[in-house]
Amino acid sequence: MSFLMLNFNELIVFLNKIMLKTQSKVIKSIQMLDGNICEVIFKDKVKIELEDMRESFELVNTFTNHMPVKKLVITGANTEITKEARLFGHEASLKVKHNVIAEAIIVHSLYQKMVINFYSKFIKDNYPTSFFVDIEKAKEWLKSIPN
Repeated sequence: MSFLMLNFNELIVFLNKIMLKTQSKVIKSIQMLDGNICEVIFKDKVKIELEDMRESFELVNTFTNHMPVKKLVITGANTEITKEARLFGHEASLKVKHNVIAEAIIVHSLYQKMVINFYSKFIKDNYPTSFFVDIEKAKEWLKSIPN
């Protein structure tokens, strides 16, 4: 990839990818997929604390350059989230509602499903949110939502 061939937004996304690899304690990767889908993969076996949740929202917003996207969030296996981080996530979701078209969340356990179900009740009026166990079904659902 030649830096001379990139436009400004592509360069920002490219540089953000490089920085993400060394910065995040809880996010494994962020990438753009077809259909205006921003895929966020969380690491396995981590406990997401308040600062981690703040960081994750900041990283995703920086990565997407605050542009409206459909989010595919893949939770990590055996991952937990503190009460403070959950509450911050609810509040932050209200603030970023103009940057999120829809959100599909992949869960790996009953605990995660319960947490996400509770989370989705807070943001249901802001943008469509659903949880899945199958990544392909989540992508299909996101692609069915108009930009």
